[in-house]
Amino acid sequence: MNRKISFLTIVTLFLSVQANAQDWPVPADQNNRVNPQEYNLANVNKGKDLYLKNCKSCHGDPGKNNALPLVPPPVDVTSDKMQKNTEGGLYYKITNGRGAMPQFKTTISDDDRWKIVNYISNFSPKKQPLLVDAPPVKAKLLASVNERERKVEVFAESENNGIFTKLPNTPITVSTKKAFGNIEMGKVLTDENGRAEFVIPETVIGDEQGNVNIVVSLDDNYIADIVTLDKAKVGQLKPTPKLIQKGILWSTNENIQIWLLFSYIAAAGGAWLTIGYIVFQIAKIKRLSKE
Repeated sequence: MNRKISFLTIVTLFLSVQANAQDWPVPADQNNRVNPQEYNLANVNKGKDLYLKNCKSCHGDPGKNNALPLVPPPVDVTSDKMQKNTEGGLYYKITNGRGAMPQFKTTISDDDRWKIVNYISNFSPKKQPLLVDAPPVKAKLLASVNERERKVEVFAESENNGIFTKLPNTPITVSTKKAFGNIEMGKVLTDENGRAEFVIPETVIGDEQGNVNIVVSLDDNYIADIVTLDKAKVGQLKPTPKLIQKGILWSTNENIQIWLLFSYIAAAGGAWLTIGYIVFQIAKIKRLSKE
């Protein structure tokens, strides 16, 4: 009987500890913080990218309850328990972590942590969902490069009932075209008029003349032709290996020192004379042996 009571006591204490372990108190000053990142499609999309990269492996796909089987189990982002958190509370937990939940204050920037909060808020019944399962929207891109000011100028439109209108607050990806694919230089957000300017980084390397092939595109939410701006002279000159250098004695005959050239010819000539002398002596020995 005592053994049964002891076992039940242990089980009760264990379950109590597990239940308490799932309570995660947040300091009041942190719990009441307001998200400085605006709740818009661009920020939610960025938060989604960050979630997929840093959080999905444990918390799983939103709404599918396929979290990693840890103790306590990671909470589904669409669940009531997750959505009961304030924005400040979510930010605090993402920042500081606890137990199996890592802290991201040193690996994800402040702004990006708030964008993850925006993504989680997208599943809140109190918020209008910005991410919806809708077919891609037909869109149109126009782009040009200002070589003097080293920037790409973009204008984006989307189709609405057969009419193209300005596409505001939409991320534009600017990349460089390489032989084995595109390398992203960065993103820029269109303004209320559907326009955007992307400043080309000084570190971009072009070909031997500094030419760069620039690719401008929208994300997967839109169907639009990619714009390619060929041979924009906005990159650093591609470094080329100098196989012929004046400081290297053996690079070309023009650069070699005269005394070294004569020494080489003399050495090579001497080697051939030696070989010829040896062959002559061998032939002479054979001839004498026959006599």
